[in-house]
Amino acid sequence: MNPGQADLTYYRGKTDLFSIQWKYADTPVDLTGYAATATIRAYDGTLLADTASGITATITANTGTVAFTISDAVGRALPIGTHRYDVWMVSAGGIDYPILAGLVTVVKEVRSV
Repeated sequence: MNPGQADLTYYRGKTDLFSIQWKYADTPVDLTGYAATATIRAYDGTLLADTASGITATITANTGTVAFTISDAVGRALPIGTHRYDVWMVSAGGIDYPILAGLVTVVKEVRSV
């Protein structure tokens, strides 16, 4: 199984990162018992954030939806520029499924903070 591809833009200072809905043949996958991981890395492989350090995954099992948020401190520390990310789902039986991958462009907010 190959992951879907999607490029994202993240504005530093937001806590909402992105949401996905996993479907099979247009039907949402029941995510009961699943765990979700997301990782953001610089092109040189440096870990910038993941679900063990600053990213939180909230699963709504019956709709097949996963919402990812990022802590304010970790989000504001992400370097401006384009990085790589991926999302994996892990079944209750320990099977890993790559769901989504792509580029995430981190943009500095224009407002005064």
